[in-house]
Amino acid sequence: MFLFQFVNYYSSLVYVAFFKGRFYGYPAEMKYNIFNYRLEQCDPAGCMMELVIQLAIIMVGKQVLNNFMEIALPALKNCLARKFKRGDKENCELARWEQDYLLQPNPLLGFFNEYLEMVIQYGFVTLFVAAFPLAPLFALINNVMEIRIDAYKYTVAYRRPFHARAQDIGTWLPILRGVSVLAVIFNALVIAYTSDFVQKLVHVYGYSENHSLDGYINNSLSVFATKDFPPDVAPDYNTITVNTELNATEFCRYRGYRYPAGDPNQYTVTLQNWHVLAAQLAFVVIFEHVVFFIAWLIAIIIPDVPRKVHEQMVREKKLAKEVLYTAELKERKQERSNSETQSEIKSF
Repeated sequence: MFLFQFVNYYSSLVYVAFFKGRFYGYPAEMKYNIFNYRLEQCDPAGCMMELVIQLAIIMVGKQVLNNFMEIALPALKNCLARKFKRGDKENCELARWEQDYLLQPNPLLGFFNEYLEMVIQYGFVTLFVAAFPLAPLFALINNVMEIRIDAYKYTVAYRRPFHARAQDIGTWLPILRGVSVLAVIFNALVIAYTSDFVQKLVHVYGYSENHSLDGYINNSLSVFATKDFPPDVAPDYNTITVNTELNATEFCRYRGYRYPAGDPNQYTVTLQNWHVLAAQLAFVVIFEHVVFFIAWLIAIIIPDVPRKVHEQMVREKKLAKEVLYTAELKERKQERSNSETQSEIKSF
């Protein structure tokens, strides 16, 4: 169930962040087309803003819809139950426990849906937080509302749930750990590939004369000659009625590090493209290793179980062993005493 929800909510975000606009060469290149249709491209400014909008809509929309359903659905079911099962007038004369029995039964899966909702929200907060830093704030607001909504749901809308003892949260703990590991990798990839952070660093320290972002836009755009368009994809100027003054355009710009039109190596990638790619890979490796090292160090410094609690647990185990040893020793002595008594009786 979690894998299904994971794919359902995060697949579009992963596509926008890591795949959309990646399979693209230059305007006249046709090898990345499918059925003579060019693959979808990002905005000229990149896919980061589209990722932010997509994440905000999915996360906030899901929270609003879930909160509305948790309030409205049980209330509607209880209203229908009162209307069609016994009638309002008769319900007023019932005992309190009979009125409570008419409330909605607890879900068959128990708290599974509650855990699933929290884990999905944790994924929204951590997986793409580099693209949408406001995600933790929206999660906090939602959790404050969720506390009151769940209080209403379990005290007013549902019957009293049966208590059950549990040692921990079960299989959700390794799921949260897996999401945390993915979050480090995803954020490293978002910063390195989806944003322009690494490209700007390469420009500043490798290609800028004054070590600034001056000329970055011009440096990140390549030149394409419109005459190099294949006949089947070239613009039909006879049908263009808007911005007709652009019909005589001879050159256009596109994102990428390629040699310009007219160069002996025209439209092939430049050395800067490989510099950027190497810097992106290096950033991902360094970023995730640093984060994992910090997490490992914190796990060592702050143990899962405090020292006093650990000592108390060891003491309780020791006392339990002593009690068991004493009881077993007493039982053995009693058996030996009974056997000696029986042997004396037989001797007489």
